[in-house]
Amino acid sequence: MLTLPTWLDRFIFEELGAKYCPSNSDMTVIDWDKSDVLNYLGTYFPRSYTESYIIFKKYFKGKTISKDEISIFDFGCGTGGEIIGLITALCESFNNLKKIRITALDGNQHALRLYEQVLAKFQSQINIQIENRPALIEIDDFYDLHILETILSTQYDIIISFKAICEFVTKERFEQDNPYEHITKVLLPKLQNGGFMFLADVSTYNGVSQEWLPKMMDKGLHQIDCKVVTKNSGYNELFTLSHSQRGYDRSKITWRLIKKSN
Repeated sequence: MLTLPTWLDRFIFEELGAKYCPSNSDMTVIDWDKSDVLNYLGTYFPRSYTESYIIFKKYFKGKTISKDEISIFDFGCGTGGEIIGLITALCESFNNLKKIRITALDGNQHALRLYEQVLAKFQSQINIQIENRPALIEIDDFYDLHILETILSTQYDIIISFKAICEFVTKERFEQDNPYEHITKVLLPKLQNGGFMFLADVSTYNGVSQEWLPKMMDKGLHQIDCKVVTKNSGYNELFTLSHSQRGYDRSKITWRLIKKSN
């Protein structure tokens, strides 16, 4: 079981006023006000941090990188738990890293502002330079995906999306089409050679699509020219964590780490 770092725990709960308030319903964070997002920060940020840190720390084990700068794009960053978890794993795994460039996209301004505050606090805890580029953009349907072309003017070493695409399913932003397919098809060409894309989502049954999300994810990726390098074992993966508001918390996600086929 992972314990949320003390500095991070105190910052989100004491300074930012986050609240632990879990929900089992299909969530659409993009529509939430600041109070709702603070509930999300206290409940799902620690979970995303834990999931991201554990997965990437394991994936990076034994690997080396030749460059001292890494670029990251996060599609649907929310309050940024997965970004902080990823950067923590990067810092612990690669001593030669000196700079991390981040482009973080989300459609909720309250979530994006909280993410920026947490990232600024995190910067004071590490010796690596972080260049952050937040992007407040709402994607209404698959026609809006061309907007990403203006944002993603470069290619990235790592592209991630944690528990964001399920919202497109719930709100039927892509009508009856598979959002995992459309979003991956747009983002995958933005990978640097040797880079990877990571998709994670809740493993629940979606009441709108009337389909299990892991199955939707696999169906979508099956339509893309990509290689699934590694994935969770079984239907989903269980993570356990503790923080000041919950001595024993747990989450389940389904995830796939993919690369370009060629």
